Amino acid sequence: MSGEFTIFNELGEEERIPTKFEVCPRCRGVGSHVNPAIDGNGISPQEFADDPDFEEAYFRGDYDVACHRCDGKRVIAVPDFDRMDAETASRVRDYQREIDELEATEAAERRMGA
Repeated sequence: MSGEFTIFNELGEEERIPTKFEVCPRCRGVGSHVNPAIDGNGISPQEFADDPDFEEAYFRGDYDVACHRCDGKRVIAVPDFDRMDAETASRVRDYQREIDELEATEAAERRMGA
């Protein structure tokens, strides 16, 4: 499967790039995961020991939600570098780096309470 993905170039214009589909790394292709409100800060074995009903419900999937990354589709579109020329591939990698840095900054700000 393949398709197209839109990025924004240095002029702020949309640019379509070739993509392919890969298994979602967030849900590992399941389409769902535990609601981060339940285990976003981790769950200790003691919490399960203190509440066996919670443990059973947790592993049964009672707290699962549609994957936040793929919206339950189990796959995500990723750039298909094999179908790009070197210049486009370089721009896409730079764009991805910028997005990754922005997301890391936002995550750090959320951890600090911003």
